Amino acid sequence: MKHLTLTLVTLLVWGNVFTQEISLEAGLNFSSYIYSNSAGNSNDNIKSDAGLYSRLGLGAIQLGRQKIGYGLSFQQFNATGGDGYENYNWATNYLGGFVQYQKFLYKNTLGAKLSLDILQLVSGKQKIGGETFDLTNEKEMNGTWINPSVGLFATIVNSNTFGLDIGYNFSYAVKPADQGTESLSYVANQVYFRVHLKSHKKEVAIHEHEFPEYSVPDSISNKQSELEQDIQNLKLELNLLQQPSTPLPEHTIFFNLDSYKIDKDQYEKLETLASYLRNNPTIIATLVGYADDTTGQTQPNQTLSDNRAKSVQEFLISLQVDPSQCTVIGAGETSQFNQKIYDSNRRVIISLTPKN
Repeated sequence: MKHLTLTLVTLLVWGNVFTQEISLEAGLNFSSYIYSNSAGNSNDNIKSDAGLYSRLGLGAIQLGRQKIGYGLSFQQFNATGGDGYENYNWATNYLGGFVQYQKFLYKNTLGAKLSLDILQLVSGKQKIGGETFDLTNEKEMNGTWINPSVGLFATIVNSNTFGLDIGYNFSYAVKPADQGTESLSYVANQVYFRVHLKSHKKEVAIHEHEFPEYSVPDSISNKQSELEQDIQNLKLELNLLQQPSTPLPEHTIFFNLDSYKIDKDQYEKLETLASYLRNNPTIIATLVGYADDTTGQTQPNQTLSDNRAKSVQEFLISLQVDPSQCTVIGAGETSQFNQKIYDSNRRVIISLTPKN
């Protein structure tokens, strides 16, 4: 119990220092007991029952290119039974911490996750007939448990300040220490919803004389970005037709939140650019990556800007562009493009200049 308390305190301290996003995952555990007695016999009368579970996400640790989330975990593994003469049930409460890795499988809407909970029984009761027994004294149930799980989730809402997911997990909890003469493990099917509260590192001051009283709708903001891309495409195509002797204007590739993967809607611009670079070997493309400065931490955002520029470089090289024609720079965080439309700051700017 002393080690568990130290772990929880450490997680809370880390959460206060490094939190980028606080999340609450809550749902139901439909748990089953895999039990055998001292003779190795199971009890077929034990039936699955529902309990609560929740995870409070306190932040994430950057490991290379991946983020590993961590926080506090609460689990209930309950069961019922009966043999025709009397009914009995188990109700348990486990508390601990968790680490979690998740990855989107389809755009930013469908993903998978792996989690590992370290749990300690804090309370539990078994009722048989009219008697109640304290399960914290039972060797097969108390102590520290390891509870790995795998799951799928779908994102319903994903804004700059708020997110909402629904999902499913399958978990299998075991006690690595001695359980005495009896054996017990828990299998659980979990359904849940998860709420994200995303924090900004700084607030942008807005003065009445700088902006009108109304806000710009999201649909207009999206059309503004699309129009900007169309203008850039048109400039690039005109320059290719004219075979200019002067460098092309800056070109921009946009990225999704917390991602350095190039979306398919950006392919056509890069394919056209790659054709121009192959036909003009004396032109250098300087690729400058950026991350928006309203979400995430400074160092991870620096890495994200590096990776965005490298992704564009690798894409151009895959289209037979000479690597010597690409210069990569990770510029880190920025809000210089738009302090209200954060998506426009998640970009790579491509400048074309002749070789010296």
